[in-house]
Amino acid sequence: MKKKDIIIVACALLAAGVLYLVSQVSLGGTMSTVVVTVDGREVLRKPLAVEDSYEIRQEDGSVNVITVENGAVYMKEANCRDGLCISQGKMKNAAKTIVCLPHKLVVRLEGEQSGGAADELDVIIQ
Repeated sequence: MKKKDIIIVACALLAAGVLYLVSQVSLGGTMSTVVVTVDGREVLRKPLAVEDSYEIRQEDGSVNVITVENGAVYMKEANCRDGLCISQGKMKNAAKTIVCLPHKLVVRLEGEQSGGAADELDVIIQ
C-alpha cells in the first residue's frame, strides 16, 4: 500500500469512530421506558427500572419474549426462523434498536418527556 492509501484508510476509520462516539453521546441520554411496537402499533410500554420478562404473542402464532434486567433490554426468545433479533444483544440506550423483521416487531428505548421548549409549538399555519 502506498502512503496515500494508508492516510485515506486512517481518515475513514477516524471518521467512523467519531460518528460512533457522537451517536452514543447524543442518543445515549437517560432512558427510562421500553417501547415495543408490532407492525407500527404500540403493544407494550414498561419502565426500564422494573426487571421482568414480557411475552408478545401475535394472532399468526409469532412469539417474542423480551427481558428487562440490570437497566438493559434484550430479546430472550423468538420463534422466528432466523433468530437475528436474539443475537442483537442487550440495549441500554437509544442509539440501538432491536428489530425482529419476520414478526414486524421493534423494541426501542425512550427517555423521559421533558415538557420543555422542544415540545412547544413553533408555528401555527392556517
